[in-house]
Amino acid sequence: MYNCSTLALMRAVLPYSICVQAAMSPLVDPPGILDFAWTWEAVFWIALSGIFAFLVNFSGFLVMGNISALAHVLLGQLKTAIIMIGAAILFGSKYTPSQLVGAIGAVVAIILYSHVTIKEKETDSDRDKDDLTIPLVSSSSSKTMKSMNAATTY
Repeated sequence: MYNCSTLALMRAVLPYSICVQAAMSPLVDPPGILDFAWTWEAVFWIALSGIFAFLVNFSGFLVMGNISALAHVLLGQLKTAIIMIGAAILFGSKYTPSQLVGAIGAVVAIILYSHVTIKEKETDSDRDKDDLTIPLVSSSSSKTMKSMNAATTY
């Protein structure tokens, strides 16, 4: 693993992603940046969206620094499943059976992965505790103690 902080990782990655985004946006944005009606309300919502996008990226980098890549992908799948559930509850969105099976499968996989990794950490910590346990008297030192006691008896 690399030893860098979240902000250092963002400083290394984000300038390149900003350049790619700036180069691609005019090509994929249908109205174009020059044809857009720039009102104060539009600027406010775009700035607010940018702030929230930064916070989402920042939280993603925080998570990436502390968990494995697989766990990060599983968290992304969990986020997608939660968004689907929220959209169904709040907006009445309808999903196909294959979408529901995929979402349920992702949640089940996340639960199983979490269960397995927690069990592995528990067994690793138990094993580490056993490795750190030092007997007070080992078999060789007990023989030495017996011979010393025999030599000092009066």
